[in-house]
Amino acid sequence: MFMSKRQSEEIQSAEQERYLQANNKEFNTMFGYPNNTIKTSKYNVFNFLPLNLFEQFQRLANAYFLILLILQLIPQISSLAWYTTVIPLIVVLSITAVKDAMDDLKKHRNDNQVNNRSVLVLMNGSSEPYSLTYVETAELDG
Repeated sequence: MFMSKRQSEEIQSAEQERYLQANNKEFNTMFGYPNNTIKTSKYNVFNFLPLNLFEQFQRLANAYFLILLILQLIPQISSLAWYTTVIPLIVVLSITAVKDAMDDLKKHRNDNQVNNRSVLVLMNGSSEPYSLTYVETAELDG
């Protein structure tokens, strides 16, 4: 299926057009545009444990101790008890998980503060000549 250059340009321009109305949430939600909320946190209540453990076992030292623990569960090749590896591993994983949870909780609070900040809405043009509007994008740079 081949399209002419004109048809391709029409499709691209149609995809780039967005219709918005200030202070009209019902109208804006009809188009399914993504909202502009900020989310810098990684975890939620349901995915914290699996994601955090996955990230922690990607570290070489944690993966090494996990493999060592699995090998120590085999009585024929183990010279030490299994708990000599389990206890330090659990302590390290727990401390790191608590630190990650506290950091992510701070991110959630900061996100809520930024997302619920009051804003100034420009209505009916601007005071600049030719109704120019200047938008500051300092916080979008990340």
